Amino acid sequence: MTEDQVTPLLRDAGLWQGPVILRSLKGGYLNEVLLVTTGSARLVLKRFAPETAGTLFPNRPADEARALQRLSGLDVAPQLLGFWPEASVMIYDYVEGRPWQRGTADVAQLLLRKEAADPSGFRPVPLHPAEILAEGDALLARCSAPPGNRPVPADLPPPNRLSLIHTDLGPGNLIGQGTGLRIIDWQCPAAGDLVEDIYSFLSPAFQILSDHPPLTDAEQAEFWQALARPDLHERYLALRPCFAWRMAAYCLWRSETRPEAEVRARYAQAFAAELHHLE
Repeated sequence: MTEDQVTPLLRDAGLWQGPVILRSLKGGYLNEVLLVTTGSARLVLKRFAPETAGTLFPNRPADEARALQRLSGLDVAPQLLGFWPEASVMIYDYVEGRPWQRGTADVAQLLLRKEAADPSGFRPVPLHPAEILAEGDALLARCSAPPGNRPVPADLPPPNRLSLIHTDLGPGNLIGQGTGLRIIDWQCPAAGDLVEDIYSFLSPAFQILSDHPPLTDAEQAEFWQALARPDLHERYLALRPCFAWRMAAYCLWRSETRPEAEVRARYAQAFAAELHHLE
């Protein structure tokens, strides 16, 4: 987007403070994300690509706007400042800092704060191991070769309560540190199992796709100690093979279909890491 396109949006939302400076931000593989400076204010403008289908991570601007509203005041996500659904554009506070690098205990505390958000009205996602595996099977049907031995689904009841989950909680979507750590890019939220977000963060594939090395055993132990929820740890151990099967399938599919050679290579690396961890 250009300055001439952005300035009317800022005026409409009461955010314009003076001349506008735009700089591109790294916003994943899909949407246009800009750092907007106007006067002393620094904001983020996101223009969404068309909504996606047939993927684990749909691109749904209205859901992101609603998630940011639900999370307001919880010190979890940026503050939504403006949303224009007809243009698929939103503006929210700029979160200072770099993508997450270290401190798994900070992420655990962030997830506990997030539990205060109301998940009602968001898209449902599979909760049962067999349903999670079936999503992986559907992705593998599009690929040239299966990834290995399919896990046997455990007989596991649904969680006691649903959570507002991010579903794509890699380091690239965690900005800042300590109590200032925030989750960004809420375009694919869901009403689901908190363990899905826990898996996403601990998964080697999600770490690699954010250009971060897989977590060490010590880092994972630090996370669970800070979370202090043995019930979630037990549930995670039961569900992790199913989530890993599904994510391995997703990475394999992307490694065969993305147009950019560099991106295909990263997905192939993530697939191999997830498959190794699964085995």
